[in-house]
Amino acid sequence: MKKVLYNLLENDRSFYFYIYNIFSFSILLISIILTLYDEFYGFHSKIHQIVVNIEFIVSGIIAFELVSRFILAENKKKYLINPMTLVDIIALIPLFQIFRTIRLIVLIARVFRLTYRYKFFFEFLKNIFRDFGYELVFVFALFFVFLLSILLITFSVEYSSGNPNIKTLFDAIYYVIITATTVGYGDIIPITGLGKLLAMVLGILGLFLFSLITATVSTSFFQYVNMLKSGMLSFKEMKNHIVICGWNETGEIIIEELKKYYTSRGEKLKPIVVVTEQELEPRQEFYYKKGDFVNEEVLKNAGTEHADMVIILAEKGLNLTEDSIDARSILSAMLIRDLNPKANIIIEVLARKNAKTIKRKKIVDYIIVDGEVVGYMISNFLKQKDIPKIVDFFMDKVDYIEVEVKEKKSIGELIQSLEKGVNLLGIKREGELILMPDSDFEVEANDVLILIRKKT
Repeated sequence: MKKVLYNLLENDRSFYFYIYNIFSFSILLISIILTLYDEFYGFHSKIHQIVVNIEFIVSGIIAFELVSRFILAENKKKYLINPMTLVDIIALIPLFQIFRTIRLIVLIARVFRLTYRYKFFFEFLKNIFRDFGYELVFVFALFFVFLLSILLITFSVEYSSGNPNIKTLFDAIYYVIITATTVGYGDIIPITGLGKLLAMVLGILGLFLFSLITATVSTSFFQYVNMLKSGMLSFKEMKNHIVICGWNETGEIIIEELKKYYTSRGEKLKPIVVVTEQELEPRQEFYYKKGDFVNEEVLKNAGTEHADMVIILAEKGLNLTEDSIDARSILSAMLIRDLNPKANIIIEVLARKNAKTIKRKKIVDYIIVDGEVVGYMISNFLKQKDIPKIVDFFMDKVDYIEVEVKEKKSIGELIQSLEKGVNLLGIKREGELILMPDSDFEVEANDVLILIRKKT
């Protein structure tokens, strides 16, 4: 149940997420437009019931999302006091209220909800405009210049000649747009020679300009999608995401484990950017950036300057020795540390001696030596055959929780205050991890408790 709700509401890599959100976005937008019209003009009595039905549908959608997000929330109390939850509750109220003030508040809440809950849609448009902005601005500017020029000349000529159908500037705007789109209802026609000549020019230019706009917008959209698939897009503006430099079997496991972790917590998977020179098939789980991860410009385009975590994998290539592969990984780590001093950097190396070099330089937060974990597992299995079972248990059947301490306490007091089924594994203090602290250990304010509990 939770997985279905997560894919529907939070997982922006899911196909069902886009289908559902396009539907709910459209219904909510229709509701806002109809409300604005009703506020100024009012609907005919025959249409009123249809508008009321749409309002019930919108309220039902918002109620469904409200309850679903409550189910998905790891911290129910935090979710309930979240300002966006309050906005959802207000937006839930049907808009056909007799009190104008309530209608206005609900309308504002729905507009705000539209911009917040569906920001992925606006992000998509922003990315297209960022990459193809010059072309789009040029085409629309050209369209605006021609239309405005012909509009003003037509109004001046026809109005001065006493055209009975063009009495206001709005009449001229209506005529020019209808003619430019080659619809031509015939309710307004020019009576002067110059007006007729401009109408012919407008018809030809309108056909050309609208075709140009359609071609530019559709080309920009498909080019953006193709660039996304081929790894040519830039992710410089992305923030608090995860960057994986290099690609191998370990990368596949990392992606799967990250998905499991965030799904189990009812949270949205952080955006992931994979940087590699390999040709990768488009995947829902991550963005693909093609390039060499020891190139500073490629790393910048992957958004490493604002990344929350960077994982550097030992990517094997033709004619590369273990030392060469590790050297590339170390160089990449140094570049990333310069670009983003706050990022958590994890590096995979092939040779133990190179791991020692990295430790001395203190440029990464965690080092994985290829094969070392497996070696420890096998050697410990020879000593104690239950060790692999214990490791599997902690990897697959245990949830890890982090809680910040507000005041100074002893370990004994903390253990007594823990709820049933929750156990203390360790404490984080100023970046240092203290595992299995003694019972007389004093916990300071702002320390972070590492708690574990069995998955339900």
